[in-house]
Amino acid sequence: MERQSVFSEIFRLVMQSKKLWRESSPYYADALQEMWEYCFLKLDDPENGYKPDVCRVTTWLDNRLKKILRRYRDRSRRQLNRYAFAIQFDTGQTLDPIDNLIAPPDSQFALDMLTHLLNWVNEDPDQILRNRVCAKYPKINAQVLLLRRLPPREQSWTDIAAELGADKTYIAQWYSRYCNPFLRDWGRVHGYLDS
Repeated sequence: MERQSVFSEIFRLVMQSKKLWRESSPYYADALQEMWEYCFLKLDDPENGYKPDVCRVTTWLDNRLKKILRRYRDRSRRQLNRYAFAIQFDTGQTLDPIDNLIAPPDSQFALDMLTHLLNWVNEDPDQILRNRVCAKYPKINAQVLLLRRLPPREQSWTDIAAELGADKTYIAQWYSRYCNPFLRDWGRVHGYLDS
């Protein structure tokens, strides 16, 4: 209860100060709400929390709010870029970009390629995948990670790390460094990728 009343006091004082960044974007209220949630969760966090020797509370909150607003703005721009709008000319003619889209390739080709790839990963005829072992986690090799990352299993890094008892960031970077080149080389050798 005491913590809650302190948070209420912080909220009241900051909002009365009118020192927070303000704008008229449609997502400002959502960003403000998210900023307050972050504040209440991280206020006394030693790593990401408020540090009185670095800045004022309003500055810390303001920076967080601007970061969240930037994320919302970027998200809305990406969303707009996903849509194609028809253009109406003065002559009455309409140019609809959807009419010029190329039909997607046959999905059977993608399924055949995936089946071929999964067979190669499972069999590992040259044992190059089994022999590429993580230095930090000797029980993890390229084959183990590929089988967990490729469809149909397609696990997240969090799930893989928990299952294998490994550091998520480390194995994701290791995968990127060692497994992705194996996939690229396999794609080139079998004619799926250009050299």
